Amino acid sequence: MRKVKFVPTGEGPEDLKGSLLVTGFMGFGLVGFIATDFLLNKLKPKKIGYFVTKYLPEQVSYSEERGLELPFELYYKEVDGKKILILMNRWIPVTVERFAYADYVVKWAKKRGVEAIYAFGGLDNSYKEEPKERLRWVKTRHYDGPLPEGKPMTGGLKVIGPLALLLASAEVRGVKALAILPFCESMRQDPRASAVGLQEFARIVDLSLDVSELVERAESIESELERLRKMLESGATGRESHYM
Repeated sequence: MRKVKFVPTGEGPEDLKGSLLVTGFMGFGLVGFIATDFLLNKLKPKKIGYFVTKYLPEQVSYSEERGLELPFELYYKEVDGKKILILMNRWIPVTVERFAYADYVVKWAKKRGVEAIYAFGGLDNSYKEEPKERLRWVKTRHYDGPLPEGKPMTGGLKVIGPLALLLASAEVRGVKALAILPFCESMRQDPRASAVGLQEFARIVDLSLDVSELVERAESIESELERLRKMLESGATGRESHYM
């Protein structure tokens, strides 16, 4: 078989011209994964197909709402008059076909008249130049739409992984693409960073989207981490007192 192919469910619209394709990967802070997963749960889109690779990752999941969930699925819904495509990457393609996967998605999108690709990724908090910075962004030269409120990613910083390959393919193939990169906690999942990215995406495409659930999830995680930190500090203090 070809390295990558698209298998439709037969439930999607025939005309996808003018759609916005939204996606992300399991990168730093799981920002892209959390953002796209949130959109699935919030917007309740219809599953319209699968991207199948030659070396498909050996994992599936199941939900009562969506049934069997494959590694790379495509969803669709019209929201606020906009055609939204959500590419859900539940895993990362194997190394030997990562570019083939990213390039196929870009070619598929261009062939069907997708207006632009929006992708989410995470950028480690340590690269902030100012404490109040929330995100950076990267775009292809073909993207001429509104930009996030923040600086472009410059100064030697690099996008890596499948997201980089997606941007590279879009640049070469003349596709409008914008990567939104909120600063995040790179060593753990960071729903707050995903919320920042989604808020900017909603603003620049004029979409109504409430991300308060992600903020609440972030606060819960941060509260638990703070509780564990205090518990560990208390334990250390107790041991030191015992040996004084």
